[in-house]
Amino acid sequence: MAITSFLSPSLLAALSLRPALTLLPRVPVEIRLHEPEKRPDDPRRLNLFPGRALGEREFERLQAYVDDRVAPLLASLAPGIVEGLPCTFFGSGADTRVRVQPGLAVGAAGQLIRLFYPLDQAWTDLAAQAERDQDTPLRDGLFLVTIRSAVEPIDDPTDQEPCTRTEPDPLRERRIETVCLLGLQRISGSPRLMAMPQQRAANRIGARLLRESPFRTDSGAVPLGLVKVVGKLPVWFDPRAGRLLAEPDAAAHTLLAHTVAALEAWQREHPAPLPNVATQTLAELLGLDYLPAAGPLPAALLRDPAGKTPTLAFLPADLQVELAPVPANTIEGVVVDELARGTVDLIHGLGERIRLLLAIPDLDYRRDLFDLPQRDTRLEDELFRRAEAATRAYQAWKSQWYALFHGLSAQQLQALRAPLLIANAPPDPEQYRMKLVLDRAKTLPPAAPMVLTHVAAAVGTPNLPEPYASHLAEPHPAPEDYDVVEDTQPGDNGLFRLREDLRADIRHLEAALDKSFRLLDEVNDFLGLQRQQLDALTVSFSALAGGVPGDGLGAKLVRWTTKANFVPKIATTPENPT
Repeated sequence: MAITSFLSPSLLAALSLRPALTLLPRVPVEIRLHEPEKRPDDPRRLNLFPGRALGEREFERLQAYVDDRVAPLLASLAPGIVEGLPCTFFGSGADTRVRVQPGLAVGAAGQLIRLFYPLDQAWTDLAAQAERDQDTPLRDGLFLVTIRSAVEPIDDPTDQEPCTRTEPDPLRERRIETVCLLGLQRISGSPRLMAMPQQRAANRIGARLLRESPFRTDSGAVPLGLVKVVGKLPVWFDPRAGRLLAEPDAAAHTLLAHTVAALEAWQREHPAPLPNVATQTLAELLGLDYLPAAGPLPAALLRDPAGKTPTLAFLPADLQVELAPVPANTIEGVVVDELARGTVDLIHGLGERIRLLLAIPDLDYRRDLFDLPQRDTRLEDELFRRAEAATRAYQAWKSQWYALFHGLSAQQLQALRAPLLIANAPPDPEQYRMKLVLDRAKTLPPAAPMVLTHVAAAVGTPNLPEPYASHLAEPHPAPEDYDVVEDTQPGDNGLFRLREDLRADIRHLEAALDKSFRLLDEVNDFLGLQRQQLDALTVSFSALAGGVPGDGLGAKLVRWTTKANFVPKIATTPENPT
């Protein structure tokens, strides 16, 4: 039991009146109050002032005023948990303890339940409280752990001193407080349900709560969870199966939350892929008898959703299954709209229809996404023609490049700022088509985590969709007018190379000419020296010949020398004098 708020009535609201200084005899102050009349704007708050007597009726009117003011605020809330109040069990057997955290809830008749501090209670005390509330022994079964608000006297009238009167003092003040009490509300005692595993039994109870509301207007109790009791002791406790929130379709949301938790546990327990051949129904595979009208399913339950023949990993067993794509941003709205429809029965063979929706990214979604696309052969023929045109343009450009720049070194190309030769020709149409197929395969996630559901899912498959799969299986042939363009081979050197060669030849000839000119200058200088020598000889011979005039070139002397007879001079020695 937890105390959340209190109201301590007293006989007087205020007794501290300042005494008046007067010589007149004291006369008791008498305050006359008129009887309140009912008016259209009731309830009305009491006009409290110092000295006014407050009786039990006035306190009831004050509390009624507060209740009437809060009632319109609570009218817009459905019964259930507004916030907080998570419930957990600790220990086992008779040592089990129940703990509820602070929170706020609203009962079936609008009772406000506020828990300001954690509530910790032993299971034995809770069982005894439930027996007092039901006035019967606690039987085996499935119970809802509930919390309710009540007004109870805190002081115990039996706790009196010895040798005193046994009846309570009529003038004694009573302490009355608003408290929160835990309780147990029996929901089923079926031996069949008691023999089921926790997950399946909680699923059955969740489906029952859609038809039978657990809220009672007399007690105003709000359920916090589902517990199985055998021999007045708890066996297991499920905090999701019986936790109803203060929102529309609270039971459907509770069933959805419990189903999602059960599916997550199933995925953790079955990490390996399912067998290729389905051998179990959906109820046998998941351990659930009912599914909410909308919610997630494990991705492993659907194989190859983008292929030609998607398959199920379970036996449909009286279920009509459809597959449809939807934009990813619409999934949440679809779940909210469809959740109130009820449940999907997996065990009674009602022939219900479920639709598995695949959440497609908004930018990739199309209405015809699941339609097998036909191959566009005209587009493929145009691909070949465009490839032929691109190859011809490339070979023409390559021929011009060779005609201009072939034979130049990298330094010469850089000096000329010439474009680099594009070594890779346009791809062959077959190679280009294969590249498109491989690029598409890379964008598809491998056996990716999908959340398959009768409402929400994500796409992921290792197989290629159409028409990419057909491109690999049956490649489209080239059109009849397609011609393979031959590769251009380099011929003679380009014009720029020839220009460089001519420039080199010109520089070589210029060097040869410079050398020849230098040689001619040297010969000319030598001839000049010879003429000077002849002039000197001419002058000498003219003086020797008696003044024979010379022409400055020594020509006459040369002509005379042809008739001259030169006799060598004999050297004279002392032994042989001349």
